[in-house]
Amino acid sequence: MAKHFKTVMTHFSRYLPPGRVTNNDLSKLMDTNDAWITERSGIRERRFVEEPTTTSDLAIEAVKKILEESKLKPSDFDYIIASTLSPDFYFPGIAPIVQHKLGFPMIPAVDIRVQCSAFVYSTQLADAMIKSGQYKRILLVFSDVQSKLLDLTTNGRNVAVLFGDGAAAVICEAEECSESELPSTNNNKSGVIDTILGSDGTGAELLLIRSPGTATKGFLNPETHGLGDWHPKMEGRLVFKHAVSRMCEVAETLMKRHQITANDIACLIPHQANLRISEMVREKMELSPDKVFNNIHQYGNTTSATIPICINEALEQGRVKKGDLILTVAFGAGFTWGGSLIRL
Repeated sequence: MAKHFKTVMTHFSRYLPPGRVTNNDLSKLMDTNDAWITERSGIRERRFVEEPTTTSDLAIEAVKKILEESKLKPSDFDYIIASTLSPDFYFPGIAPIVQHKLGFPMIPAVDIRVQCSAFVYSTQLADAMIKSGQYKRILLVFSDVQSKLLDLTTNGRNVAVLFGDGAAAVICEAEECSESELPSTNNNKSGVIDTILGSDGTGAELLLIRSPGTATKGFLNPETHGLGDWHPKMEGRLVFKHAVSRMCEVAETLMKRHQITANDIACLIPHQANLRISEMVREKMELSPDKVFNNIHQYGNTTSATIPICINEALEQGRVKKGDLILTVAFGAGFTWGGSLIRL
């Protein structure tokens, strides 16, 4: 009889740096105000790190919390998948740094670079690895420090007001089961049910940090530095349009594939890019406001960490509970996007 393994997300944690930056704080640095930012994004404040805090520092705090809450030790894990667009160094990534600093055994540790789509991409990767039977417990780490990259002047305000710093961690565990016990939308078994991903590189230059990079002459030069090419740039209207379209598309595909309706979903947890995006997705899916979890007003867009931060908070607040069916959808630079159906 063939062995089957399912992927259960057993624990979630989050870490936000203590430094709160309100819209009024930003208005002292650039020509903006609280009403302008709130109306366009739904964001009221965000968290920024203080020097010399790094991306791996935030990640480590999130991992410490999840180890404490789960009562697990670093030696209990056999793989680390980390996601960030703002690593401590151009290379290496943060996964080996987290592995070393927290005393994990010399297990595989890899970074993936899919920006705001990190949670859904990591979910599919971990699920495939566990279903293969090769790995039993995988740590997912999400961490980004955008504040050091932002142009905190009037020139950069359209992007700078959107982002915050934050980290999260998730434990994925293998559970052996029969074929009938594999999680589905019908059997109430906890685990990852399905993930759909996509990408379209024609949008790569609509949301990016252009330099440093090998497309820049000399990798980094005074001209590109002077132009501010090391700050994130975004064609906001086009990105907004693509985000709504792709997130709705992947949600609809998952629901049709599994023959469910909005009534079957306990909660939609979208990537926290912009409250107006989340609202448009909600309306197109015909979900009531109480079936969508948002916290962008508190933290802004924490890039790779938004969805797991939301799940952690939603569990704490009782907005979702173990056994609930949730749908996560994301869209990020690349362009990349995806959605996951998960039974908590």
